Amino acid sequence: MLNRILSEADCAECKLCCGFYESEIWEVPVIDDGLAALISDEYEFDFINGNRVFKINYDEKGLCVCPALSKNGCKLGMSKPFDCKLWPFRAMKLGDSVVITISPLCKKVNGESLSKLVQFVNSDLTEKIKARVQKYPEQIKEYVKDNVILRFL
Repeated sequence: MLNRILSEADCAECKLCCGFYESEIWEVPVIDDGLAALISDEYEFDFINGNRVFKINYDEKGLCVCPALSKNGCKLGMSKPFDCKLWPFRAMKLGDSVVITISPLCKKVNGESLSKLVQFVNSDLTEKIKARVQKYPEQIKEYVKDNVILRFL
């Protein structure tokens, strides 16, 4: 979904978005019913705030690494969770609105001009995110400061 702005090689090299400390657990990607049906033989799940997520297992450093992560990137390919397909962009609740934001953590995408990011969101992401928000409104996470707002839906 993001290949016009972020290469798969860049993602596979970085992997920052595939690990979560306890304070970041709100960011764990939600696994919808369709994806769960496809991967339930291989993966275990937990529930956070009523949403299905991969089983949370912390290592000795307190980091939970996605079980679908391999040395070459995500083993799920294009079947990965919507949150993963979208990252570092996010759909977030801000009051009564939904906004499209960008995480400050992705150095590669944050190195792009703001105008290029807004253009990308408007041309490539807005309709996909609107459809997702309509289908799964309960999966939209609350706005977190430091995420630059690129568009209100």
